[in-house]
Amino acid sequence: MTLKKVKVINVVVFFALSFLWHFVYDLLPNFFTAIFFPVNESIWEHMKIIFGVIVFGSLISLFIMNKFKVKHNNFYVEVVSKAVLGVIFYLIIFIPLYKWLGENMFISITLMLITYIFVEFVGYKILKLDEMDIKVMPIILLLLCYILFALLTYYPRHNFLFFDETKLLYGIPK
Repeated sequence: MTLKKVKVINVVVFFALSFLWHFVYDLLPNFFTAIFFPVNESIWEHMKIIFGVIVFGSLISLFIMNKFKVKHNNFYVEVVSKAVLGVIFYLIIFIPLYKWLGENMFISITLMLITYIFVEFVGYKILKLDEMDIKVMPIILLLLCYILFALLTYYPRHNFLFFDETKLLYGIPK
């Protein structure tokens, strides 16, 4: 198996996991799932799907790469870079479309797929770079991102990114 094949598999796995990720909190509502899975239909909460799927899906790809002895470098840098870049990339394209067209599920899902393709292309380039000697920093950044997700889940800002238009609320439904 080649690294390119792993990246193609990742896109498919990420896309499939996204649909599962969307409903975990509804099935198991608790403090832990509120941090990692969307608690409402706001734009911000859906960024947990992209972020979490990339992180979790990348762990699956690490298992595949190790099992099939696929050469790769900089795994931790790649995972955090893809997760953060995925959220930013999605929002940069989605927000203008949302402001112009409103909520459109087809656009949201298509953009999610495009985001996964984009981040896997970037991830491929990062894994092909010479080994970087920074393994702790990406893990710290990952933890800081999840702390930010937790804080903004329990204490959401009151703007359109955090507003659930279907339930007319911010944050966790009561």
